[in-house]
Amino acid sequence: MENIFLAKLNNYITSAFEKIAVIRTRQALLTLDDRTLADIGYTRQQVLNGDFFNATDVVDFPAGKLGVEKSAQDNNADEKEAA
Repeated sequence: MENIFLAKLNNYITSAFEKIAVIRTRQALLTLDDRTLADIGYTRQQVLNGDFFNATDVVDFPAGKLGVEKSAQDNNADEKEAA
């Protein structure tokens, strides 16, 4: 019983995050002009329709394998520059 609840909760949360990703990506892309969209390979119509990525690509993105790790010292230097 508890496993079924957790599985349904997991599906709900995953679905919610996928929808949030689509909405935020669409908002960001809509702020770009048509020429910039064309440079990155999208049309305004694709962005309006939401045809700009595959949802499984976002969910299965290997974020931990990017190899981009900043040390604490680099982070502190970035914060000082921002201030």
